Amino acid sequence: MIPMISVIGFSKTGKTTFVADLIKELQALDYRVAVIKHDPDDHGEVDREGSDTSNFWNAGSPAVVLSSPSRLTIFRRTEEDTHPAAIIPFLGDVDCVILEGYKGWSFPKVVIWSPAMENISIKQNELLAVICNRQESREARSWAAGVAPVYSRDEIPGIIELLQETGFVK
Repeated sequence: MIPMISVIGFSKTGKTTFVADLIKELQALDYRVAVIKHDPDDHGEVDREGSDTSNFWNAGSPAVVLSSPSRLTIFRRTEEDTHPAAIIPFLGDVDCVILEGYKGWSFPKVVIWSPAMENISIKQNELLAVICNRQESREARSWAAGVAPVYSRDEIPGIIELLQETGFVK
């Protein structure tokens, strides 16, 4: 099974920026990284209204695929949220998968700290690391309470070292 971690946090806390930075650093080390973005409220917009694929989707096609020399995009209607393990076969040859989101799912989690996290319960065995701004360090360390290491956002090399130690990347 391809290793997966989930990067979680509240809206506008920097999850996407952190994941993008992590991807760049892992790729610089020759890791092939895929990302699955969770959209539990169906807010994401990935297809432009009026495009051919949008027209096919709106006509009711159960699946629409956009294939080009540089990308493959698959839209498929589902009855329920799809588990990331079922998506992995579509990802191609990758070493690891970063999930953005999946707060309530059982995956190793990297938490992007914000004070609102104090109200979230995460199983200790799922908490891998906490990422925070330097000014939030004290609160984040208190929340993690020795369960997981706390890093500032610019400590990407330390985070990658942790991912290597825990087997997320080899």
